[in-house]
Amino acid sequence: MNKNMKIMALLAVVLSFALLMGAASAANTTLSTDAVNAPPLLVNNSGDINYTIQYAASLNPAHNTSGSFGYFATGDEFKTADGLNVLKVVDVSNVTINNTTTVVGVYSKLLSFPTTTYQLNVTSINTETTDVFAANDSAENTMQRYLFGNTVTVLKYPDGSLMSGITFTSAADSSVKFTTNADGQMTGLSPGLYTVSIAGGSASVYFQVTKSVSPVGADYVTRSVTSKSGADVFVFEHIVFQNAAPGTVQKLTKYTDGMNPTAVNQISSDSNGIFYLTEAVVNGQYGGYYLDAANPISQTTGPDVYIWYPEISLQAELTTNSANGMTAGDSIDGQTVNKDTNVSFLINAPKVGPAFYDKDNASNSSYAKIVFTTPVAGKTTDFGGKEFGSVQLTASQTIAGWGAAGQNAAAGTYTAQAEYKMPKAFADYAKKSNTISFTLQSSTLTITAAKDSVVRSNPFTVTISGKAQTVYAIYLENAIGTEVNPELQPSQNGYQGAFTIDNTLGNSVPVYGGAFFKTDASGKRTIQYNTAANTEDKTYTVKVNGIVGTPVNTSAVLDTSDYDKVKVKVEKGAVTITASGDGSYYIGDEIKLTGTNTDSSNVYLFLTGQNLLENGIVLKDLPAKVPAYNATNPVAVKTDNTWEYKWDTSQIALDTGAYTIYATSRLTNGKSSTAVGNAVKLSDSEYATISVNLKQPFLSAVPSGTVIAQGDKLYVRGTAEGKPNNLMLYIFGPNFFEDHSITVEDDGSYEKKIDISSSMSSNQYFVVVQHPMYNGVFDAVLVKEQNGDYQYFKIQNATTGGSQQASFVVWGNNKLQGSQAADALTKMIDDANIDDIYTKLTFTVAAPWIRINNPGDQAVGSKFTVTGTTNLAIGDQILVEVMSSSFTAVDKTSTSTTSGVSQTTKVVAGEGADNAWAVDVDTTNWKLDEYTIKVNGIEVDVTSTTNFNLVEKVVTPTPTATGAQPTTTTATATPTATPSTPGFGAFIALAGLGAVALLVLRRN
Repeated sequence: MNKNMKIMALLAVVLSFALLMGAASAANTTLSTDAVNAPPLLVNNSGDINYTIQYAASLNPAHNTSGSFGYFATGDEFKTADGLNVLKVVDVSNVTINNTTTVVGVYSKLLSFPTTTYQLNVTSINTETTDVFAANDSAENTMQRYLFGNTVTVLKYPDGSLMSGITFTSAADSSVKFTTNADGQMTGLSPGLYTVSIAGGSASVYFQVTKSVSPVGADYVTRSVTSKSGADVFVFEHIVFQNAAPGTVQKLTKYTDGMNPTAVNQISSDSNGIFYLTEAVVNGQYGGYYLDAANPISQTTGPDVYIWYPEISLQAELTTNSANGMTAGDSIDGQTVNKDTNVSFLINAPKVGPAFYDKDNASNSSYAKIVFTTPVAGKTTDFGGKEFGSVQLTASQTIAGWGAAGQNAAAGTYTAQAEYKMPKAFADYAKKSNTISFTLQSSTLTITAAKDSVVRSNPFTVTISGKAQTVYAIYLENAIGTEVNPELQPSQNGYQGAFTIDNTLGNSVPVYGGAFFKTDASGKRTIQYNTAANTEDKTYTVKVNGIVGTPVNTSAVLDTSDYDKVKVKVEKGAVTITASGDGSYYIGDEIKLTGTNTDSSNVYLFLTGQNLLENGIVLKDLPAKVPAYNATNPVAVKTDNTWEYKWDTSQIALDTGAYTIYATSRLTNGKSSTAVGNAVKLSDSEYATISVNLKQPFLSAVPSGTVIAQGDKLYVRGTAEGKPNNLMLYIFGPNFFEDHSITVEDDGSYEKKIDISSSMSSNQYFVVVQHPMYNGVFDAVLVKEQNGDYQYFKIQNATTGGSQQASFVVWGNNKLQGSQAADALTKMIDDANIDDIYTKLTFTVAAPWIRINNPGDQAVGSKFTVTGTTNLAIGDQILVEVMSSSFTAVDKTSTSTTSGVSQTTKVVAGEGADNAWAVDVDTTNWKLDEYTIKVNGIEVDVTSTTNFNLVEKVVTPTPTATGAQPTTTTATATPTATPSTPGFGAFIALAGLGAVALLVLRRN
């Protein structure tokens, strides 16, 4: 604390000196704890100014400040919120504000106050007492005072405030305490030392530097405004409120919106109440400001003023009303205009114009000028004889003037920019407007085409350029009336009427593709012509002419000296066609036809072939045979000129054979060389062809094996062409019948897995696979009744009536024998009145068996393969185990070892009718012993074993076949009974040979 006291003593001396030097420093400024209400330190434009700054002593909770105010030590720093700008205290509690280097803004410093210990030394010697607390040089942050014990004493802090209700504690006995009363009094203390500690704290203090660098010349008038008026004032202005008292510093504050507003910017006046609204002090914070208001919510009248930037911008637009300069908003910025085109220039001063406009005294208004830069970089405020050097701003937008540059104006690129002329502060400091750029050209009549050629059925455009708001005649020069010519798009902008008669020579010459069009304010007009699929493919000349006088109805006299023309070539397009696949298709397939057409917006498809109409029939109307010239259903061409059609051949009523498909851009009389009605001859249309070959669908079926073990599975695989959704599979056997639906893949392939029950009798079984063919319906259909206890086949959807066999029973009372039922179904499907086809096959179910080829004696350490055969299905897994025959339970302490192997393998196709299997065995480190080979079916319950010896030296034995043999007799290839159904013997013969029937039985 002794350091603080020394500083305060020094401050007292310095302050005394400062008072004597009053001219060198301003009056003391007490800093605020509120940034919004920070006291202003104004910049003096003529030089430096010193401010003595202080803070209220009450900020220190420990009250350890001498007097009512605290002061700052030399070197103390104040910083802006971003920490980038620093002001240091000089000459004890002084800061210097420089008119060029000091940055405006709010500066702050964090004050930290330590805890202070107050000591009372109570003595019995009256002469040792002191009147105030003084620093204890032997203890930091400690103040002490000597008291006479029997005296009533008032205790005060160093800052002069009463020590009311403060409890002191005896240093010798902490249980002895005394507390001052509300007046800071105490009495009757016993001699001794008493202390109390008062906690310190921290607080931030602020001041605001307001840098007044606004122009102060005689030309810059200070504008007087009324408080609470909500007047618009502007950056670069000097303003004073009418009620400002001389010598009074005022503040304008901008707050955030809402119920709890906070200040975002504050501007202080000078001592005469004048606000210098520089860009720096406004700091981009535009909007409403309150005068000397602590809280805007209390201001029921709203902001006192609104501060804005004096914005100015320029527009240059085509004049639509030459009487008042009004426009339709068509800007010429970046555009090319004719020399005789009227242009309106509009100056936007959204806030300044209305704020300064004085209809009674024009000198009080704001003014602007437009500066034009010519193609040779000259500067002028004249445009076409119109002066733009002093434009009074009368509103948010002012039409500065309008007119044409004139024929004497230099062609080339011009720029225009607006800037303030009055008030002078705006003219000197405010930003200029945006820059408008435009190009002037002569008013010579011209016509240009967007492209030199176009494929017919597509539009093209031409653009005329001439005098503004002028009517011109446009037409096809030397067009022939009997031909199909390009036609004008109806209802175009600028259209004034049809032009059909040229009366230039007084002989009423007809014209085609003609109309009168009026140019816009820029002297331009774009016109569209349309072409059709039958537009003549040739070069057309589009001509534009000036008009003598006024058109009469659809005729006019043309100005032969004022014209221009352009050529546009109309070309034929092209048509292409391709088909998916290789050109050969099964009836029932979907054929995807695709191609391009650049000649028209539609593609017509027709078909030719044997015994069809000579010139073709409409492809999309099949099975109806509609002549090609009657087509009403073309394929639409997409915007990218492609087309697509998916042709479903399942219901087209065509026989197999070769056909030619035509794709044409116009409706034709098929392939004829003569036209009929609206259908043109083929040569008058663009077209392409493609050949397709239609084939009859077929059906194939292959079983995974001809002999299937009980408990195993059967796979039936094959191909079904013609895109059927599904097939039907039927299995016939002794007291056995099953039906299965088969799903066909997109490529026509199929596979059906059938689980063979382990209880299924060993015997021969017959399979029929049925294809629905063209109509997609199974015409020979299985009917199930009585919950499946009664099932029979019948024919439905017969196309011609009559049948070889109306129906037969396959399950239930009066059913046919299995083989007879299979034969009956094939005959039913052969019926000439239905289109179904079938294929058939047979397989035999047998008891499962596995055979092991005994490897004979093998030398220890050798490698060999254990092989065998089986009737298990290809792909079935079997477990092969090789283990020592002497492998028995032994004593735990025994060192005997066993050898062997256990692994799974898959059944593969054998060389003959039987399937095969094999595993490799490595006997390295095995012991000499007899070994057992055990083979188990994993998916089918069947086991087989055999033994061999592992010896030191092998004598190759002759292998012998061993294995588990079925206990029942397996069905032989030849059935035990021959069916009596005619024609069925061939079926049985094929089965007896063990062959797979791949026949597709169809009627001839």
